[in-house]
Amino acid sequence: MDIQSINSQTSAAFRSSDPNKRNEMGQQQFLQLLVAQMRHQDPINPLDGAEFASQLAQFNSVEQLINVNEGLGRLFESQKAMNAGLNNSMATSLAGKPVKALTSSIHLPPGESTSIQFKLNNTAAKVDVVIMNESGREVRRESLQNLVASDHQWTWDGRNDAGQRMADGNYYVAIEATSDDGSKVDALTYIEGIATKVRYTGDGVKLTVNGVDIPIGDVQEVGMAL
Repeated sequence: MDIQSINSQTSAAFRSSDPNKRNEMGQQQFLQLLVAQMRHQDPINPLDGAEFASQLAQFNSVEQLINVNEGLGRLFESQKAMNAGLNNSMATSLAGKPVKALTSSIHLPPGESTSIQFKLNNTAAKVDVVIMNESGREVRRESLQNLVASDHQWTWDGRNDAGQRMADGNYYVAIEATSDDGSKVDALTYIEGIATKVRYTGDGVKLTVNGVDIPIGDVQEVGMAL
């Protein structure tokens, strides 16, 4: 068998394929290798029939795997499109309804106060409500004492620690809670309000609640329209 000729044809087949897939033997490369092997076999010592049948079986397996992979890819894309359509339809129906969603963002309206809502997983001896601006700089810290494991709400008057009125806009809130022994108590911040707007962005569907944009995946509860 002319091994050099087979190697040259196989190398040519790989060079003509996608550079990103040269390390993978695809359906076309496998077929070219098999044909080259048959064409250049030694007439005195021809390719064994059992070996040839085995190689054909391998080729058939490769072809089936490629078809299965392509089918799974099409199914995945179809499911993505279906999920996107369902999310869009569901998001549209949320407009005007009261929702509860997980978020650390809050919106301070001009000249008004805003509510900060959080849930403690365990009783906390001390709870610090920390408010930061969009740059992450702390502007207000309020300490609360002896809160049980439940939902809680604290109203921010829009002033910093020095008593100065802060500019209206978006802020972030963090809850730092500790128990009697000083261990950390887990807390979740959330927002409740009417979904006033639905936006379709490159990052997915978002609802506007109390001036805050909420990814639809963070919505925890939906009530009846008022």
